[in-house]
Order: sequence, then C-alpha cells, then structure tokens
Amino acid sequence: MLSKSACTLLIVCSLSICSMTQTPAPGSAEPPSIDERLGPDDGAALALLIGGNMRGNMEVCDCTYPRGSLPRRVGYLDAFKKKFKETPVLQVEAGNWTYDSTGYLPSVVLQNEQMMRGMSRWGVDVVNLGRYDVIYAQKLLARDGIAERTADLTAIKNVISANGVFGDGVAQPAPYLIKEVTGPRIKGKLKKLRIGFVGLAEPIRPGDGLTDSQVTDMFQAAQRVVPKARKECDVLVIVAHCEMNTAMRLATENPQADVVIAGNSEGLFKPRLVGNTLVVMAAPGYIQQSDLRLYLSDEGKIAFRFRSTDLDRGVPADAAAQAFTEAARRDREKLQH
Repeated sequence: MLSKSACTLLIVCSLSICSMTQTPAPGSAEPPSIDERLGPDDGAALALLIGGNMRGNMEVCDCTYPRGSLPRRVGYLDAFKKKFKETPVLQVEAGNWTYDSTGYLPSVVLQNEQMMRGMSRWGVDVVNLGRYDVIYAQKLLARDGIAERTADLTAIKNVISANGVFGDGVAQPAPYLIKEVTGPRIKGKLKKLRIGFVGLAEPIRPGDGLTDSQVTDMFQAAQRVVPKARKECDVLVIVAHCEMNTAMRLATENPQADVVIAGNSEGLFKPRLVGNTLVVMAAPGYIQQSDLRLYLSDEGKIAFRFRSTDLDRGVPADAAAQAFTEAARRDREKLQH
C-alpha cells in the first residue's frame, strides 16, 4: 500500500476527471437504461456513491419530471454491485437528510427516524450531519438509551460531525471516520485502502455579530481535524454540507485532502481541481445520484472519475425499499390523523 505522502503526490500526476449527465432533458421519449448510465467496467478499484439534501423525503419528487426516491437510490446501488462485482462501494450521505424543521413534533421525529432506519437497513457507510441534522442528532445521540438505539439503528455508528454543537447529555459524534476497504483491484502489501471522511456543516448566516448556535466555524474545525485524519488514512475525503464556493475554500485551506464533497451545491457542477484536491458535488439526493470512482494503476497511481445521473424512471426502484417507503408513509399518516 502507498504511504500517505506518496499517495498524495501521485494523485497530481494521474488525476482524470470525467463529468457526465447521462439523463436526457425532460420530455425525451425514453431515458437511458441503468446499464447505459453505469457505463462499462473500466477497472475502478473503489466507488463512492454520494447523496445529499434528502430532507426526510424518501418518495419520488417533481410532478413535471418525476425523479428521486430512496427506492431508486437503492436500485442504483443494487445495479452497480451486480454489474461491477470487483468494485467495492462506500455509500456517503453528505448532509441535510433530516426533515427540515427545528421542532420535535411527533411526525417530524418519526420521519427523521425513518430516514435513519432506511440508511441503516441499506448500509450507508458515512452519515454527515448538516446544520439542521444537528438538531435531530441531539435526540438521536442522547446518552440515555444510546446503546439500544445504535443496536436498532446501526447507521448511528457512522455519523460524523467535526463542528456540530451538542449538549451535555449527548454523545459527541466522531469528527471523522476511517473505512478500510479491500477488493481484487486494491493491490499493495496490505491489499487494503484506508479512506478517511471528515464531517463538516456550513452555518446559517443569522446576521451581523451573530453566530449559529448549532455549529461552530467549519474552517477552524477543518484546520484542527484534517491533519489528524490525514495521518490515519491513504485517501482523505472532506464531506461538507456546504455550497460550492465554501467547498473551494476548504480545498484551498486543506491541501492534505484528496477530495472535498460539496453537499449543498444544489446544482450540477463539473468537478474542479484546487491544487491536488478534487472538489465534487453531492447531487441533490432526492433527484440525482453522484458516483465518484477511484482507480489504481499497477504503479500505485490514483485517478478519479465522476458522474451524476437523474434518478428517473430509467433507474429501477428496489422492491424492498419501495415497500419500506410506502409503509413509512402510512405510519406517518396514522400519526398525523
């Protein structure tokens, strides 16, 4: 396996970026098949499937051009694993996955729990807390009963936040996670890659002289946490629920990072290279799927390719996830009546 310094240097020499929108414009007769969207098996050693801004919504969205949903995200994952059997996958939720509310109404709490249950059932590996997610996380991570909740909602152990503010009775989530990945295309002495993920959330801007009570300064947090995470991994990813310009600044100020994910870009941007750091966006999770693939050459050089596609009818909905989503809706409707 490459040392951290060698890995970083080789990314500069071999970086390859491919940005594709593979879904035709609304009104087209027939969208591309899932096989066309995935593309050929070109030897990727690892893939990060990235989503963001679910806002508690597991259903298809947009009446004029229906897209999105948890079942289609799972359908994309299933199709990926079936087609690319030699490419392991890590699923990354970039933030703002809870229902956008600051209250603890029973229906809101239930909807947020359903999102966490869905991420647990379908194995989301990294769950970043956006600014609004921190509010629900006070309840989710309350020390009282956390062992039982984590056994039930296993994705809790994958929650990260380097700049969230939590109360005294709340278990502070890890500022970063290290995921060890093995696969037939991951070579080297140890035959594994350590992928580090640092979690950050951009604050709201309440006004001059005021600060956001839910999160601290994300740039200061990054300066504190990124060097620590860098020492423990081969590839370092900053997962930031933030706008694109903020992600660019994070990349500029943290050159140790190999990738910065902009979780709140809310649009399709081509990947950008800031020094040695690749900046990509988490396509809005309720309508699109982002797919970042990592390649290793025989000499150990690392390259990335990125694509994003609409989760429209060309992406099959997973039957189990569809049943889960429909049952979740019925449960919420019962509670609201």
